[in-house]
Amino acid sequence: MTGDMPKDKYDTTMKELFTDSEEDLIRFFCQIEMQVIRQLNIEFPLVEKKRSDLILECRTEKGPAAVHMEFQSTNDSDIPFRMLRYATDLKQKYNLPVYQVLIYFGDREINMADGLSFHFNAQNYLDYRFRAVDLGGITVEEIKKTGNYTLYALLPLTDRKKRKQKGESFLKECAEEIARTPLSFEEKQKALLRAEIFAGLLYEEQVIEMIFREVENMLDLEQSAGYRRIFNKGIEKGIEKGMEKGRRETLRENVLRLLYRKFKKLPAPYVEKIRTLDEYALGMILDNIFEINSLSELEEYL
Repeated sequence: MTGDMPKDKYDTTMKELFTDSEEDLIRFFCQIEMQVIRQLNIEFPLVEKKRSDLILECRTEKGPAAVHMEFQSTNDSDIPFRMLRYATDLKQKYNLPVYQVLIYFGDREINMADGLSFHFNAQNYLDYRFRAVDLGGITVEEIKKTGNYTLYALLPLTDRKKRKQKGESFLKECAEEIARTPLSFEEKQKALLRAEIFAGLLYEEQVIEMIFREVENMLDLEQSAGYRRIFNKGIEKGIEKGMEKGRRETLRENVLRLLYRKFKKLPAPYVEKIRTLDEYALGMILDNIFEINSLSELEEYL
């Protein structure tokens, strides 16, 4: 397994790869029935990390709420302070009850507090809590019992105990579980893509290539293997550059790189239009890159 790979980039990748499956994540990680109304895009000027991972306005059995899901690949002792500042800023901005869940998917066991508290006297005290989930503490069987195949992409990050015992064979079992699902070709392809990217957090690149190539052969996915590798490398390189260039420029570079590789040549008017798109529109193109098969279909996103 790998230990030197930069891990903070996967915090953002988790959000990018599940932008079309928010309700699936909520049902599993929040353990409460919710219906997503809209995504809330908000920046927090008072916190170190100015953009939280995923904020959704939801309708719940207890009324409307702002659901904040934070993805974390490393243990960080400052998390409770950051989560509290997110909560207060959300409450101030939207005046909604705030439901927060921290989803940790690091190699080591979670070692972060799930709240803050102090008690000075009857008028001065704090008792703040949020839900914290250690993905590595969830077993493969628990994921399978949900019957939600969208979550299968997370399998390489689950079952820490079994993963450490079985090593590479565990990753192979995860990929094969995805291959055995009754999903369509396209959905299996998407799940394998996500699983391979997440596996990069824990396994060496050559191991990942060997295992997922074998599964691709099983499913006759050779035709799409090139796009898969481009997508993987594009996200990894893009997120690294994003630390210096900013989120929107990173997304723009990823989109243009993938489109150039897919269509070989991209007319100048399309390039100019893409350079003017906002973050949401760029993300939509990235999410649907496999479904965009002609320039006319690309125009629908411009």
